Amino acid sequence: MGIFRRIFTGRFYVENTGFFLVLFYFLFGIVNGSNLLYYHLGLMTGFLSSWSFLLLVLFLWLLYTLRITGFVIKTLEQSPYSFLYSTMTCMDDKERRGLWLRLQFQMYLPVFVYGLIAAGVGIFRHYYLPAAIIILFNLLMCIWPVRFYEKKLWQPDVFFFTTRFSRWLDRHFVKPPVLYFYYELFTAFPRKIFTTKLWSAAILWLTFFLMRQSDFMDLRALQLGMIGCVLLHTQLMIHHRAFEEIYLPFMLNLPISTLRNYSRVAGFYVLLLIPEIIIIFFQSNHRFTITEIMTAGITGMTMLLLFRVLLYFPRMNAEVHLRWILLIAFVVLFMILGGALWYAVAGMQLVAALIFFRKFREYEPWIETE
Repeated sequence: MGIFRRIFTGRFYVENTGFFLVLFYFLFGIVNGSNLLYYHLGLMTGFLSSWSFLLLVLFLWLLYTLRITGFVIKTLEQSPYSFLYSTMTCMDDKERRGLWLRLQFQMYLPVFVYGLIAAGVGIFRHYYLPAAIIILFNLLMCIWPVRFYEKKLWQPDVFFFTTRFSRWLDRHFVKPPVLYFYYELFTAFPRKIFTTKLWSAAILWLTFFLMRQSDFMDLRALQLGMIGCVLLHTQLMIHHRAFEEIYLPFMLNLPISTLRNYSRVAGFYVLLLIPEIIIIFFQSNHRFTITEIMTAGITGMTMLLLFRVLLYFPRMNAEVHLRWILLIAFVVLFMILGGALWYAVAGMQLVAALIFFRKFREYEPWIETE
C-alpha cells in the first residue's frame, strides 16, 4: 500500500500544490481569524438552504473528482509506471478494488471532510434532504471512479477522444513553436487545463464580487486576484519543463537565437492568460480602463515567466520551486500594496531574462537520487 500511496496520493498533492494554496487562501486566508467559524457556517448554510447554490457546490466537487480521475489515468499511461499493470492485475479483484477505493478516498479527503461537516451542520439546522444529498454525493465520488480505473487497467490501449482529436489536428494543422506545449496540454492534460482555467475564472469572479460588495474597484485588489490566478497556473510548469526535456532538446541545435527561444517561452505565458484578460474585461463593466486591465495581465505574465525560468536552475525540484514562488509572490504582493507595481514588473522581467539567457543553453535534466 505504501508504494501505491507514494505513486498516486503523494504525487497528486505535490503536483496540485498551487491549486491547494489558492483554495486554502480563499477558504481561510481572506477572513479574519475571529470570524472564520462564522464565515464557514454562513457558507455552509448558504448552500444548504439554496438549491442553486448547492448544485454549484456539487458541480465544483465533481470537477475536483474529475481532476483526481484524470491524474490517475494519466499516471497509468506514463511509461515509468507501466509496471503497475503487471503488478495490480495479479492482485485479487476484491483486494485491488479496495486499494482503488482507499487511494480515491485519500485524494478526495479534503472535500469529503468539508462535506461531512456541512452535512452535520445541515442535520443540526434541519436541512435533512440537502445533508443526505451531500453525504450520498461524496460517497458516490469515492466509488464511481474505481470503474474507470479498472477499465484502464485491463484495457491499457483504450484511446480517448483527445487522442483521436490530436491525430486529426496533426493532419490538418502545422503548429508554430509557441503552441507546442498548448497542444500537449489540450491533448495529454485536458482535464488539468480545463479545471485550472475554471478555478482561475472562479477566483476572478470572487475578486470582482468582493470589490462590488465593498464598492471599492481598485487596481491593487485586481492585482491580488491576478496573483491568485498565477499561483493556480504554477502547477502546469512542472509539465512544461518535462515536455521541453523530452520533446524539445532538438531546438538547441537549430539555428534559432536565444532571444527567439525566450520569445517562444514568454509568448506561451502571454497566450496562457488571455482567457483571464477577457474575463477581467467583461467583469469590470468599464470600471477599469484598458490600460489597467493590461497592467494586470502584464503582471501575471511576468510572474509566470519568472517562475518558469527558475526551473532552469539545476536541482530545482518541486519543493524548492514552491518556496521561491511563495517568496516572490509575497514580495510582489507588498510592492503592489506599496504602489511600486512597475518596479516589481521591471525587476521580475529583468531577472527572468538574465536567468534565461544564462541558463537556457547549458540546462540539462537533473535526476534526483536518494
